[in-house]
Amino acid sequence: MSENSETPQQVLALYKFISPVIPESSLGPLKEDLQSFCLACQVRGTLILAGEGINGTICYPLPGENETDVVVKKLQSKFPGLRTRFSKSDSCIFARLRIKIKKEIVTLGDADIDPTRIAGTYVKPGLEWDNLLKDPNCLVIDTRNDYEVRLGTFENAVNPETQNFQDFPEWLTKKSTAASSKKIAMFCTGGIRCEKATSMVKKLYPEKPIFHLDGGILAYLDTVRQDQSTFHGECYVFDQRVAVGHGLSPSKEFLTCYACRQPLSQKDRQDPTYAEGLSCRYCKSNSTETQRIRCLDRNKQIDLAAKRGKHHIYDPKYGM
Repeated sequence: MSENSETPQQVLALYKFISPVIPESSLGPLKEDLQSFCLACQVRGTLILAGEGINGTICYPLPGENETDVVVKKLQSKFPGLRTRFSKSDSCIFARLRIKIKKEIVTLGDADIDPTRIAGTYVKPGLEWDNLLKDPNCLVIDTRNDYEVRLGTFENAVNPETQNFQDFPEWLTKKSTAASSKKIAMFCTGGIRCEKATSMVKKLYPEKPIFHLDGGILAYLDTVRQDQSTFHGECYVFDQRVAVGHGLSPSKEFLTCYACRQPLSQKDRQDPTYAEGLSCRYCKSNSTETQRIRCLDRNKQIDLAAKRGKHHIYDPKYGM
């Protein structure tokens, strides 16, 4: 990893659903264009491209006070109306740049869902959102995965206990109380999952008012003071920070188990099943001997790099 990994970074979470869709033949050239541009600008992180748009989180050296943010300018030129959320980090939160082409920018598994045609009503973070949480006639759903919800969520929110977003449709139609609720509100990390989730719910229950938190939890934590907040805990993020709190400050409570990627609290790390870089309470009983040997070998490589005064690309302390 280069010296730039230790310089202040701009962190950008972004997404955009578009219509008409990007032709499949154009995705490859678009990826190549963004790849060369991002490498030249020392961008790291993950961007997902699909016919329906773009999604990702990246970081890059923080622009000067009077400097144009050329990264944002480039992405906005490719995706007008790009939805963005900015934060800062003292150092790089990713080890490398990855740009992937997929069928969906967030995987739900239903090709008929199109947030550009139908979706819920945005609700700004703050009092308007908090009032929905307190409304007894409103079902508030956390659309994130169970391991994310474990770190923190809103008051009175329902946890579907899904393992991935593709489980959400089944929960909604078979296990939730959505059919009997007068109105429904949803939220997720940055807003993208709710674009699809509310689109699906609007198709199922076209007569119901359907809402979603504009900008997701990140927008709420970035704008609402902690002493006025209805969000308790921290918000899981898919990078080296593991989680963020109010003001989008990096977590001091959670680290990642590098064997299974589960977020671990200080209490989790005191559990006898925890061995740094090897196992935790969530994966100890499920790991195979092959996985154990691979983890031991990776730890050895990380230690050797540290002795040479370098950061290993797979060291969880220095990015993902």
